[in-house]
Amino acid sequence: MKRKRGLWAAALLLGSIIVLTNAFQVVVVDGDSMMPALHNGQIVLAVRASAGLRRGDIVLVRRNREILIKRIVYLPAQLLHPLDRPLFRHAAEYFEVGNTPDTLRVPPGRFVVMGDNRSNSDDSRRFGPVARRDIVGRVLGALPFP
Repeated sequence: MKRKRGLWAAALLLGSIIVLTNAFQVVVVDGDSMMPALHNGQIVLAVRASAGLRRGDIVLVRRNREILIKRIVYLPAQLLHPLDRPLFRHAAEYFEVGNTPDTLRVPPGRFVVMGDNRSNSDDSRRFGPVARRDIVGRVLGALPFP
């Protein structure tokens, strides 16, 4: 009887670990691109299958072999605000033309992401909007920074 309980407990523990590692991702912030919201070395927890992404969400983005932490600033099909258009002049070819030739629209299925520390961030201003499949998850929270 005790052996059955031990096997049951081990199976439950293993199953929980598998579910948790597939549902969540823990990442250490690397760099200052998300300051002041997140600091270099801070640990964040993200949920992998995150439907209903919204403007302002902090997300993990797969970029080549790296995982970047950025904030969503524009959703699919949104027009860029006229004051923001100059920020994306180096990545304008990644956007669609909006209602007029001088407006830019985010392509369907893509999100514009930026770091909070604009002067120190590699983001959509350089590499354009990211595909939904490249968004690994939405950040739920972070451990307090010491």
